Amino acid sequence: MTAVNFGNRRYTRLWPILLLLCVALLLLWKNLQQAHQLTQNRLIKMGLSKPNWTLSGDFAAEDYLDCVEPLGISLKQDSPRTRELQRLLNCRNRPLRFQRLQHGEFWLLQNLVIGRKSRQLGCTESITYTTNGDYTFFDNLETVVERWGGPISFAIHAPGYDLNVTLDAIQYVRNCLPGSEAISDWVSFHVYFSNQHMPEDVPYDEDEVLGRPYFCTLADGSLVPPPYTLIDRSDSYKVKANLTYPINVGRNIARQAVNTHFIFACDIELYPSLGFVDQFLDMVAQNHSVLALDPSQPRRVYPLAVFEIEAEAQLPGNKTELLALYRKQKAQVFHLKLCPTCHKIPGQQDWLNRAPSVKDQLELFSMSLREKQFRTWEPFYVSDNTEPLFDERVTWEGQSNKRIQNYAMCLLGYEYHVLHPAFLVHSPGIKKLTKAFSTRLKYAKAMTKFIKAKIEPEYRVLYGHNADCRT
Repeated sequence: MTAVNFGNRRYTRLWPILLLLCVALLLLWKNLQQAHQLTQNRLIKMGLSKPNWTLSGDFAAEDYLDCVEPLGISLKQDSPRTRELQRLLNCRNRPLRFQRLQHGEFWLLQNLVIGRKSRQLGCTESITYTTNGDYTFFDNLETVVERWGGPISFAIHAPGYDLNVTLDAIQYVRNCLPGSEAISDWVSFHVYFSNQHMPEDVPYDEDEVLGRPYFCTLADGSLVPPPYTLIDRSDSYKVKANLTYPINVGRNIARQAVNTHFIFACDIELYPSLGFVDQFLDMVAQNHSVLALDPSQPRRVYPLAVFEIEAEAQLPGNKTELLALYRKQKAQVFHLKLCPTCHKIPGQQDWLNRAPSVKDQLELFSMSLREKQFRTWEPFYVSDNTEPLFDERVTWEGQSNKRIQNYAMCLLGYEYHVLHPAFLVHSPGIKKLTKAFSTRLKYAKAMTKFIKAKIEPEYRVLYGHNADCRT
């Protein structure tokens, strides 16, 4: 046998290449091992079972399923309605995830705590109720969740030490109320605060929030008062620091953190009639013409009639119950005494006179532009989340915070298709002129001047001119 001469130049040149190839293969193997270990650690941290992964090429059927669903999420069968809406809307499914973001002058902890069912919801499976507030509004959450029965995106203003009360409130509503299971399933919480009013400490992630100690009962068995009732609004950091409430910042944050195609941007003190989510999705799936699918059609939103009831009255679940209160003069159009035109819908009396169907099927009732007699209308509506965002220069104290967005929509030619028989009802108590309302007038006067001098001219440049549109 002839001996190989390793001194030959040809073989000498091959040795460095072979050596580099061996090193590259070794590094690749180590990287695969590290990736495998990191994935297992993540699953263990999330409390999920370790997947049966292998680095060999021999996969069993169960191994393949583990790779398809590495987070242990079971495959679900979409309903015929969901499949039909997916085909119709062609929207993209995406999971909710926690992010630290800058939002103008605000720091935002988006999806700090995510609803268990909301996290992986498909884009056509439901409608997201988007809302905002601070810790003093948490008393409305249980009722909203019970009546909505779907995902809720809740943006909470929590400057300074208000963050501590907010985090305690989140733990309380998720663990200590009769409706805590539903709240844990559906509500995703977002927290924001100005960079000029930072809290002393901010949670690192959802685990840190959910790991905070909480108590539902005292040693004698009595219920612990909700933390959001223990610190009066006048003692909040916001009030002590003389801050205004950036309501439109919260509205936009809640809108931008959803994973459904349709949203319902609403104030948290407004409660929907029962079964609305299914009614709306059924209507769309069964009658595609209710949507403006042709790009040449005017864009549409779908408002609900809004009412307020006497403080001692029981919340109506459907139109029959609402009309019973209305006939007894225990219910009326929202803000009737403060702003009669702000929530008057097109065909208001006809809406009240029309009897609801036995099945409470939803239908388009009337249509109007936001012009002429409806130029000051401030509707709450279902949308596809493509309408203009709310102007964040306007505060709650300055009023007109919804009118500016509707002014932009008027300039763009949006159609408002009122729904029947669904409605909203404000938390019990008829709104009247109070000292607090009068205090807002000093902010409102300056804000109105700013809107006329600054915002309206900007919007006419951006969206066009229409003399029939008003802020």
